[in-house]
Amino acid sequence: MSTPQTPPAISVRGGAGSIDARYDDIERLGRLYSEVGGRLASAAWDDKLEAADGDLLASAPLAPRTFAEAEGAILEATYGPKGLAARALVIEAESFCFVAVVEIYRTADELRRAVLESVSYGLGFVVGVALPSVALTGGVAYLGLHVLAPEQADELKAWLGVEGMDLLEEDPEVVELLVNGGGGLLDGLGANPLSAPLLDVLGLDGFHPTTGAAADDLGDLLFGDYHGELNPDYDGPQFDLQPPRDTQDLMHDLATVNDGQDGVITVQKIAGADGTVRWIVDLPGTDRFMDEHTIRNMGSNMNLIAGDDTAYGEAIRTAMEQAGVRPGDPVMLVGHSQGGMQAAALAADPDFPYHVTNVVTAGSPIATSGIPDHVHVLSLENSADVVPHTDGEANPATADHVTVTANSPHGSVTANHDLGVYEGIAEAVDHSTDPSVQAALGSMDGFFDGGEGSSTITYQTQQGDQIRPAGINDPLEMALNIIF
Repeated sequence: MSTPQTPPAISVRGGAGSIDARYDDIERLGRLYSEVGGRLASAAWDDKLEAADGDLLASAPLAPRTFAEAEGAILEATYGPKGLAARALVIEAESFCFVAVVEIYRTADELRRAVLESVSYGLGFVVGVALPSVALTGGVAYLGLHVLAPEQADELKAWLGVEGMDLLEEDPEVVELLVNGGGGLLDGLGANPLSAPLLDVLGLDGFHPTTGAAADDLGDLLFGDYHGELNPDYDGPQFDLQPPRDTQDLMHDLATVNDGQDGVITVQKIAGADGTVRWIVDLPGTDRFMDEHTIRNMGSNMNLIAGDDTAYGEAIRTAMEQAGVRPGDPVMLVGHSQGGMQAAALAADPDFPYHVTNVVTAGSPIATSGIPDHVHVLSLENSADVVPHTDGEANPATADHVTVTANSPHGSVTANHDLGVYEGIAEAVDHSTDPSVQAALGSMDGFFDGGEGSSTITYQTQQGDQIRPAGINDPLEMALNIIF
């Protein structure tokens, strides 16, 4: 793993300086105006009652002209054209305008997103319908090219690989578009006579309006579900992490844990200078994509995109309990790739018993995780890394979710996703003067002042008892069912 020598240039989305934060400010101003208008209306009514004051009425026979002037002044100040009631109406109207404008903009954003999702689904459906025929024709053509001219075939494959990688590095949003149409692609395959029988046998012939729905069915088909537990016989390295000083240290520590054995995580106790005990949980990503018995596999990725529980999440909860994390202690979850997805899922889980205040992710697709607004989120992304786009959405640009992106292409999917790249992005974050970044770093201050009493415990998570087997247990039986 190599760390960039100089921090890359970064762009910032979301956070305290974001449009969404401005929406919140305008909405708060609208509510404040509404409160002021209500108080003015109440004051107008109270002041109007002064016109019926007993002493004032008693003075009428003695000074009728003065009494009339006083009555007129009271009514003018309360219900006249420039009185309190009129001013209250104006302020209430302004309050309505503030809130209405915010709602219009937010509705427009939601409509635009809905249109994009519909377009993505439609494109996916069209591709799915055409794909079997195109694949069949292309397979025959490829076979002919390979037989007749193997050297040219190798050149073509190499060219396609380079061009494809360049396309993804220059415009990874293409992956976002394709993934967001994943449900449509699956439904399109189900509509093609060539592939429909296969999907019917596999149980994938339903409606998949979202990427999460497609991931849910595919995950059930390819992977079983398991309980998560800790390995009581783990005898690997026990990591002794020093309290971090900044975001770069967070990424360095995560990379250190990532280099450990499959399933390993760490729970770090931070004894703060203010006497508060805080905790940092380091969560590496996928170990083995297609290994059914690895706790961090592709099945976990699919479960997380679908919004389902995972064995990894259950084991993390057990580790935190064993480490002595108390329900009220501030917790920061730091994760790379699947680890970041799992961190976001735990922070969004209302049944998670711990007080997650911060989530830091590196190269993780967490746009659809639903993290609540009270959790501060810092997402690091490499624009050349396709992985953060594999949930089909851009991260929400809310006041408490900051996404920092750098353009750091390294020539391959694996290299672009490497934690060394994200350590360089973290260094750029630590040197940034952007107000959104500064606010995000400020929310983590307490985790960066650990002293004596800080410690780290290493755990190895693993699969426990099986809950549900994979949908495909015997590929040969499946093939025979399709044929006969």
